[in-house]
Amino acid sequence: MKRLHELSFVNSFHALGDSFYSETRPQGLTNPVLVRSDTGVADLLGLDSGEFATDDFLQVFSGNRLLPGSRPLAQNYAGHQFGRFHPGLGDGRVMLLGDVETPHGCLEITLKGSGRTPYGRDLDGRAGLAGCLREMEISRQLADLDIPTTRSLCVICGNEQVYRQGFEAAAIVVRIAPSHIRFGTFENCYARRRTEDLRRLADFVTSRYYPECLEAGNRRYIVFFQTVVQRTARLIARWQAAGFVHGMMNTDNQSILGITLDLGAAAFNPERDPDFVSSPDDEHGRYAFGQQPIIGLWNCNVLARALSPLIAADDLREALQCYEKEFLEHHAMLTGTSREAPAAADPSRPKNG
Repeated sequence: MKRLHELSFVNSFHALGDSFYSETRPQGLTNPVLVRSDTGVADLLGLDSGEFATDDFLQVFSGNRLLPGSRPLAQNYAGHQFGRFHPGLGDGRVMLLGDVETPHGCLEITLKGSGRTPYGRDLDGRAGLAGCLREMEISRQLADLDIPTTRSLCVICGNEQVYRQGFEAAAIVVRIAPSHIRFGTFENCYARRRTEDLRRLADFVTSRYYPECLEAGNRRYIVFFQTVVQRTARLIARWQAAGFVHGMMNTDNQSILGITLDLGAAAFNPERDPDFVSSPDDEHGRYAFGQQPIIGLWNCNVLARALSPLIAADDLREALQCYEKEFLEHHAMLTGTSREAPAAADPSRPKNG
């Protein structure tokens, strides 16, 4: 196991170019205190859990100090939120410290709640302690259920206060994942008509995370998209089988790797109530538990449109048709029952705004 200073940063996301991010620095917490940690996540990083007790650990993951080689950035992306397209999103309170080499491959380390970024608009860039602890607990439960998800290394709080339905301590949750690239990252390239950026992004993702697609040669983008559709269907089948409600299935929260991203509004629905809504912002139940399979397909349609400069329409439609079969088979395998198919989303692609 490594000491903290022995983590080796790769910073591979920088290779995409600065149209995909803005370099920024965390804004640290005063008098940081470790509130909760997860030795299992430390193991994933190959990090000695004894580092939790060191001042270096506190200072680095409270945003007060950078490890050698770290080049923090905030990712730039767009997305459909509650069905409407928004071009200027990006990480408003999350900073990617970089990706590090681990026994499990390269894993990205991010700080959520580390202050304003260029994409934060009027937000303070902070997070409350209760929300950070809740996110860490939900990610742990998902991992225990073998549902692909980001993981949380720790939660650290400081002297600062934030107002979140009342005043509470400001905190940072440290999250790790192979990648935090999302459907909205591709949408951003498409909306800005940056086809070369789109191609660069697709090549980056396939070479790093879908290397098997490279064997398809000129059809590699088609195979890549079909695999993303299948992974998304399997992920949501796992959600449904476990009674998990993501709560905010905007395309900027949909992982290109088929893992569960952005758990701030998530909850469990043990009764499997199809109308259960976990986010107070979801006034019309768009992301209710029973709607998640349909929204997953809708989001894949959005990604299809974003990839349309690289993939022919007929190939996109054929790949989208894999979703229903993949979802139903995986859900039946998990539950031992059949399930009514999700209503088909319009493969002619949703409209902006």
